[in-house]
Amino acid sequence: MKRAVSVFFCLIFSLALLLLRLFSIAAGGSVPGAQAGGTLTVEAARGRGFIYDRNGLPFVNETAQLAAVAAPLETVPRILRAVSGAEDFAAAYARLSKGYPAVLPVREEVTGRGVFTVRAPVRYSADFLIPHIAGYCDATGHGVCGLEKTYDSLLSERICTVTFDADAAGRVLCGGNTRIDDGGLWSRSGVVLTIEKRLQAMMRDAMLRSDIRKGAAVLLDAQTGEIRAMVSLPEFDPANPQRSLQSADAPFLNRALCPVSVGSVYKMLVAAAALEQGVGEDFTYTCTGETLQDDVTFHCHLRAGHGTLDLAGAMAESCNPWFIHLLREIPVDSLLNLSRRMGLGSAVTLCDDVVCGAGTVPESGELQTDAARANIAFGQGRLTAAPLQIAAATAACVNGGTYHEPRLIDAILHADGSRTAMQAAMPEHVLSAGTSERIRRLLIYAAGQTRQITCADCGGKTATAQTGIFHAGREQLNTWYSGFFPAENPQYVLTILCEDGTSGAGDCAPVFDAVAAQMEKNH
Repeated sequence: MKRAVSVFFCLIFSLALLLLRLFSIAAGGSVPGAQAGGTLTVEAARGRGFIYDRNGLPFVNETAQLAAVAAPLETVPRILRAVSGAEDFAAAYARLSKGYPAVLPVREEVTGRGVFTVRAPVRYSADFLIPHIAGYCDATGHGVCGLEKTYDSLLSERICTVTFDADAAGRVLCGGNTRIDDGGLWSRSGVVLTIEKRLQAMMRDAMLRSDIRKGAAVLLDAQTGEIRAMVSLPEFDPANPQRSLQSADAPFLNRALCPVSVGSVYKMLVAAAALEQGVGEDFTYTCTGETLQDDVTFHCHLRAGHGTLDLAGAMAESCNPWFIHLLREIPVDSLLNLSRRMGLGSAVTLCDDVVCGAGTVPESGELQTDAARANIAFGQGRLTAAPLQIAAATAACVNGGTYHEPRLIDAILHADGSRTAMQAAMPEHVLSAGTSERIRRLLIYAAGQTRQITCADCGGKTATAQTGIFHAGREQLNTWYSGFFPAENPQYVLTILCEDGTSGAGDCAPVFDAVAAQMEKNH
């Protein structure tokens, strides 16, 4: 008896839906989703493949939005009304009333006859950690830039569908079969990065809390060249990139990969080249506050002069005249060749669509005058490099003398759980172990003389680079800090850049110090 009553009401509801549908067709309505062969298939959810950190933690698809797929049954509207928003329910009810299934977001899992709940992945979280690395997708679901573009095929959209039995007009048949095809929506396949999510979050937080508004930070494994964290400011929202299109601060630019003027962080390479050429740490020069080179006066930042300094004192004081005279002691080609062997002047392809610009190492023919050589002695002139390149060069200076090309992609993870590891470039021995040890000691001493560095277990160098770009009569400065920790056995190199900053010590050293102290605490 109960079954007969149920069938009777089902028939009545179906008849009502048929009448509404006929009225809609008579009024010029379309038949949404109608398919031949007696079925109707609707899209329930869509998503893309995963981007993981080195430990298998996802950067994307971290959360899910619940979606209800509802058949046009009599009891369904009452179920949906209680768990959905008013606008979503109204749109769904309009379809159901015409005999077609509906898909709508819901606040909680829905159970009941004729209703299915699907978990749809949310691609980007509100505080997405790697926008400049991941890139974003266009309206068609294809990658526009970054990893999303390079690995578009691997990460291509997966679509979950629900198929209903339907009549010739595309209306769902009451009591018909329903089939769900998840389309690999939550397949674990994707790309695995060398980045560590915990460190990325820590460094991003340190940058956002700093006074740096435009800049970048790169954290490298000093022994392998693997990128453990990479941040660029300002950020953009990959879920809504249109918001940032008109920004004057170029938020889509990954400043970690963009070559700019370098300044005094380059002095560690000048010192390394000199030591390799046999100039001892006992070399001294008396700084009077300025030096004349080819009728060009180069001033020290301490106009009264530093007096007589050795290499350790010159590195700590960042005395420009001292390094100008140090470079006069060696062939300039020895410095240029060392710079190129440490990766300066060469692009670094992390993947097809995440590429670090080559920057510029001048040719020796451009440095025939004393003034030109003086400029490069403290990292100015035509010399440019990106934070990633400076980080890799710093690592080579302190890790025993080996240059490792930076790496971002660790492996490809397949749906069956197998991995295809990415091959690292062959490392190159560029400095003697003795020179590397001396540079490490010099940078430990320099960090100890930097008031903003409170972490005792580190080394590093500041820079304040002129750019030749003026705004309202004031020259824009690029400020830096590049250093390493722990001091005795460097595991990490951290390079910070502030665009349009004040000083390396004031802008960037506090960020380095905060990250180094936090990592020391956690380890």
